[in-house]
Amino acid sequence: MKALLSAMIAALAIVGSGANAAEQYPTRPIRMIVPFAPGGGSDVIARLVASKVGPILGQSVLVENRPGASGIIGADIAAKAAPDGYTILMANSALASNPFLYDKLPYDTAKDLVPVIDFGSSPTLLAAHPSAPFNTMPELVKYAKENPDEVTVGTSGAGQTAHLVAEMISQASDTQLMMVHYKGTAATMNDLLGGTIMMSVGTVPGFINYIKDNRLKPIAVASRERIPALPSVPTVAESISKYDMNAAIWFAAFVPSGTPAPIIDTLHKAVAEALKDPDIRARFAGEGLVPGGASREAFTKQFHEEMEQWKTFIAERNIKLEG
Repeated sequence: MKALLSAMIAALAIVGSGANAAEQYPTRPIRMIVPFAPGGGSDVIARLVASKVGPILGQSVLVENRPGASGIIGADIAAKAAPDGYTILMANSALASNPFLYDKLPYDTAKDLVPVIDFGSSPTLLAAHPSAPFNTMPELVKYAKENPDEVTVGTSGAGQTAHLVAEMISQASDTQLMMVHYKGTAATMNDLLGGTIMMSVGTVPGFINYIKDNRLKPIAVASRERIPALPSVPTVAESISKYDMNAAIWFAAFVPSGTPAPIIDTLHKAVAEALKDPDIRARFAGEGLVPGGASREAFTKQFHEEMEQWKTFIAERNIKLEG
């Protein structure tokens, strides 16, 4: 009886200490893992949001880049981290498609990572080097058909949403586009600006400043509607009727499964507050980003629905990548 009573007291003490830790959270700096290289859209957004969330929480939020394998390396680190709120994964849409592109992942996306909040989203955009022999979507399709495998399309990584969008455009337009996969947006951008590749698919924030400086030319927006930041740029579907994807890349925070609900709520509230900051909203608007901030329930529903959509899309097109 005494042994049982002691065990119960010990268990209550552990629960109490956990609750106390959640109430005091955070008491030390938080690391935000970005599974992509510095300088890309994910990195820029992560650093901007982290700079606003830190003061709200009263602790620094330190961005840590862990690029590679279409975000799998960084996601694995986050999934295996202690579920204490001190490791956040800043993922993008690839997190929802990777489970169906690769035969095996080192983690179970649906079980090991918990959605917290979406930071925002961006339509995908096709942009080309000024020397590319086409200026519009119809011209691109015509040139690609006349010159199979000569149109090189850079992506930020095999399996990224940008890669899947390019594959969809290639299929819908009956053309053969040559995919060139890089480890992150920065490497892709270097070769695109240097003319090593003709074109790339990426986010509006990643391209818009180069477009404004005439170092890149926009070809088409891969969403269903034109975007305010580039109102004169047509959509892909305006030229290719078979293209039926509304491609937008979202950016969002996830934590390891098992993270206490009060801590997740604290993180959600802090990010939601940060996303209302006038500086963030102005930066997002200027770069063609739509601010997020949905409830945990709403974003969790969206995330799992997208996983099912990508599962169907990838299976229908028989797209598989080697891990």
